[in-house]
Amino acid sequence: MDAAVPQERSVSGRILDDLLPEELEWERLVRTYPIAALLVAGVAGYLLGVRSGAPILAAVGETATRRISGLLDAGFAEDD
Repeated sequence: MDAAVPQERSVSGRILDDLLPEELEWERLVRTYPIAALLVAGVAGYLLGVRSGAPILAAVGETATRRISGLLDAGFAEDD
C-alpha cells in the first residue's frame, strides 16, 4: 500500500477513535492481539445486546425499513 495515499476510515474506526482516549493505539493492539481483541469485542457486544438489545434492534429495523421504502419509491418513480 502506498503511504502517500490516505486511507479512508471505516465507520467503526471513527467511532472507536471518538470513544477511546487518543493515546490508546487500538489499531496496533488489534493487530498485535487479534484473538484477545475478538474476545473483548464479543463480550462487549454480548453485554450490550443483553442490556440494550431491544432498542438497538428496533432502531436497526426502522433504518432498514426506511432504506427499503426509499429504494422502492425510487424504483416506482422511475417506472412512471
